[in-house]
Order: sequence, then structure tokens, then C-alpha cells
Amino acid sequence: MLPQALATQLTHRGVSVLRGQPVSGLSLQAEGRWKVCLGNRSLEADHVISAVPASVLSKLLPADAAPLARVLGTITAVSVAVVNLQYRRARLPVQVTQRKGTRAPLHPFPADPPPLLQGFGHLVPSSEDPGVLGIVYDSVAFPEQDGSPPGLRVTVMLGGSWFQTLEAKGSAVSQEALRRQAQEAAATQLGLKEPPSHCLVHTHRNCIPQYTLGHWKKLDSAAQFLAAQRLPLTLAGASYEGVAVTDCIESGRRAAARVLGSEPSS
Repeated sequence: MLPQALATQLTHRGVSVLRGQPVSGLSLQAEGRWKVCLGNRSLEADHVISAVPASVLSKLLPADAAPLARVLGTITAVSVAVVNLQYRRARLPVQVTQRKGTRAPLHPFPADPPPLLQGFGHLVPSSEDPGVLGIVYDSVAFPEQDGSPPGLRVTVMLGGSWFQTLEAKGSAVSQEALRRQAQEAAATQLGLKEPPSHCLVHTHRNCIPQYTLGHWKKLDSAAQFLAAQRLPLTLAGASYEGVAVTDCIESGRRAAARVLGSEPSS
């Protein structure tokens, strides 16, 4: 909904939004303007703000920006599977305690159903379960979406480096395997033993950039190259200074301010 609302707002303000036209290459013209290749057509731009993943941008840059491309190509990302589960006649436990390898209810459910556990969700250390990143309590955040009759909804996030390890071994992870693993996590960590009434599985490839040791040095190197070459290119998005939605919004705000030569307002 957020990108759709942004597109609508920008279009109403006279901004051209080109959809379904992925950039296939960038080249710098003699007069210092970019030529942006879009398949069988191209356009020119005074300045480019790139919000695509760093590794994608590295493949689009011209040969004379090879040092920058090499740095950006080292900022990798991992895949995540998002499994949405809905349970009829179920509740979150009142309290959750951490045990070795599990997260289980501290006390059995009383006869009088307690209120839902208040919280966004929980994260799972890789030492407990390398495949499960965490579980979001959707019914706590958006109870109005629980349906009628209401059902408990949670989202299990799987993947990260675990996906990388499997893919490096040439192993494919089926949607059925992801569904089973998500249900096992919900049963073990939240006491949701009954099968869910609904289940949706979506795999997002290379969606979370990894800020490995020395990441700040990569950013510093990229900034120095852009400044030294005076390239009309600004980097924005999740690959650089934060992967959260708010981080990306702030990244775009600062990118626009730099292009306009002004400081963003707080």
C-alpha cells in the first residue's frame, strides 16, 4: 500500500513513474549527463538517485566506475520466507519463557481465557533455531484484521544465512517444507499445537542486505569515489545505512536533500 500511495501522490504532482521498465545500464555522457538504458529505449538525466540493491547497481555502472562497482558488489543480501498462519479458537500464551531450544508457555491456559500477549513479536537467536528468525504477533498489532469469527494470526519469518547455507549446498526449499517448519516453530515457541486454518508462504529472494564486518569502510570508499569523480549519482535504500522501512524513508529524504543542496528538516 505504501508504494502505491507514493506513486499516486507523485503522479498527481506531475512526476513520471515508469513501471515495468527495469534499467539495463548506465553510461556517463561527455557533457556529464547520465544515459539511462531501459531495454530498447533510453533517457537522459542530470542526476541519478539509485535505490536498487547495491549488488544490482554494481552491474549497471559503466566501466570507468569499476572501483565503485567492485565495492557495491560486496554488499550482499539474504533471502527470507514469510509464512502467515491463522488459527481458529486459539490464543497467545500469557507469558513466554525461554528454554534451551524452545519458547513455550510458562503456565497452561486457565479456564477464563487471558488477554492476548501484548507485544510486536519475538526474535529467535540462531543458537536456538538457525532457520527461524522470529515470529510477529499480527493479531496484537492489527486485531481488526482477524476476521469473523476472529482467528489468531502470526507471521513466522524463516531464512537469513540458513537459506544461504542450503543454497550453497544446492538444496532447494519447497513451500511445503517452509510451511511445516513455520508450524513447528509456532507450536514449540507459542504453544499453537493445532493445525492452522489458513497458511500463506512467500519467499523473498535477496531481500535483506547484510552489513558484514567492515561495512562502514565500504560506505566510506564509495563516498570517496563519488566525491573524487564528481559523479552525479546518489546512493539510497536498504543496502547502506539501515534495512527498516523507516531507515529507507530517511535514506531517501537525505538523498533528495543532498541533490537539492539542502539539509533535510527533522
